[in-house]
Amino acid sequence: MEDEPGVTLRRERGGLQGIDRLVRIFEAVAAGPAPLSKIASESGLSDATTLRYLGSLVSHGLLERDPDSRLYRMGMRMFLLGRSAIGGRDFMAVATSAMAQLVDQIDETVNFGARVGVDLVIVHVLESSQPIRMGAAVGDKDRWHSSGLGKAILSTLPAEEIRTLLTEHGMAELTPRTLITPEDLLRDLARARTRGFATDDEESVEGLRCAAVPIRDARGTARYALSVSAPAYRLPHSRLMEVGEALRAQGEVLEALLDHAPAGPRAGAAR
Repeated sequence: MEDEPGVTLRRERGGLQGIDRLVRIFEAVAAGPAPLSKIASESGLSDATTLRYLGSLVSHGLLERDPDSRLYRMGMRMFLLGRSAIGGRDFMAVATSAMAQLVDQIDETVNFGARVGVDLVIVHVLESSQPIRMGAAVGDKDRWHSSGLGKAILSTLPAEEIRTLLTEHGMAELTPRTLITPEDLLRDLARARTRGFATDDEESVEGLRCAAVPIRDARGTARYALSVSAPAYRLPHSRLMEVGEALRAQGEVLEALLDHAPAGPRAGAAR
């Protein structure tokens, strides 16, 4: 016999409530190993209710409980499920989605660059809705020493490799703000590493400012970089940290996918 409509609705609501609770528990544990009390507090549940959920998740291998510290952490089954989710995604499609989210959030042009041998190539650009837009075109080669994309990748490399690339391409003075000595650039790259993102402070084009992050693979090699570029008056220094944090958040997603993706984007690929 079928349930009455009201009974079915209550069951659906109860099931959805259970899913919401599970999500909050996973989010609490995702930050790092945590005790029952912290998980309960962050998920908004009582200790008793949280303990019931945790016991079930541990039994399914989705969470683990350390018998000595009594802390809960993500289980191996969750790791395997995560790898399955990653393996089914196309890297460039996710990169495009990340870029679109940045455009929606910041409303400035977003660029994606790739290292191709000794060159830095723009492989994708999403423009903002702003009437004045400043950015490169797909297929363009960007400068290592002055662009945000170039400096983001350089910031992950050893000094010897940086000097080799600079010797190959030179350090042309493109604006009065361009860094034209390896020593000045190395100091700027050190600041980028500390800050978490690189900047092009009107160093490539007067009036253009840019923030960028490297996209590293599992070996720590930066094959790609992601940037936001805008007229300097719309991207003042006071806004760079906000933009840098947004870039880092999307960059972390792309780094998680990179080693499980199909072949990467080709230089000059169509938008």
